[in-house]
Amino acid sequence: MVEKFEGIVLRTLKYSDTLMIADIYTRGYGRLSFLVPVSHSRRSKVRSVLFQPLSMLTFTANFKKGKSLSRIGEVQPYVVYSSIQNDVVKSAISLYIAELLTYALREESGDDSLFCFLDRSLMLLDGLEHGYSDFHLVFMAQLLRYLGIYPNLEGCTPNSYFDLMQGCLVREHPLHGDFLMPSDTHSFVSLLQTGYESMHRLSLNRRLRGEYLAILNRYYALHIPDFPLLKSVEVLRELFG
Repeated sequence: MVEKFEGIVLRTLKYSDTLMIADIYTRGYGRLSFLVPVSHSRRSKVRSVLFQPLSMLTFTANFKKGKSLSRIGEVQPYVVYSSIQNDVVKSAISLYIAELLTYALREESGDDSLFCFLDRSLMLLDGLEHGYSDFHLVFMAQLLRYLGIYPNLEGCTPNSYFDLMQGCLVREHPLHGDFLMPSDTHSFVSLLQTGYESMHRLSLNRRLRGEYLAILNRYYALHIPDFPLLKSVEVLRELFG
């Protein structure tokens, strides 16, 4: 049955000389994989160049739930970015977000609130003219809510430790190594509670930006099975460091 989809491209993989596989987070069905013809012709109904990481597309596919791969029929962007692909910082952030989502979004089930969050976040990043150096950190913190692994931040005091493994604040020194000392906990909790509207108030220096990136990556790794060390982390560290 031919269905119409809205989706955000996570990544593409070579399947053959004439086909590639596109992993796409779709509205309604969650993460799905599709076969995409490799064609650069402007006359083609499916132009493979459209399937860049985080591209926002509408497309048709002969879809049957439970089938591993459906072939895409027609495709077009429903949002065309104006700055992400031309801005060095935004481009690096978007590649990092695409890799993050590739390993964080595993479920083949629809979550409209998550899809809307991704849609809104990417359009916001594209439209920002300044003050987006910490966007990826705020995005990671907010995404935790939609993944169901946002930490319990109740009872924060000057003496609280942040236990990354348990995902909560504790009063006593944890017996493992995945925690933050009280001197670091308060500022990190502030980051976790920051939304896009107040992102400009963070004013993080390069050292803190790198530290928070490492902490958030470790938190994801602790709470998402088989979450790897992301390759694009080094790109961000070089860019901001």
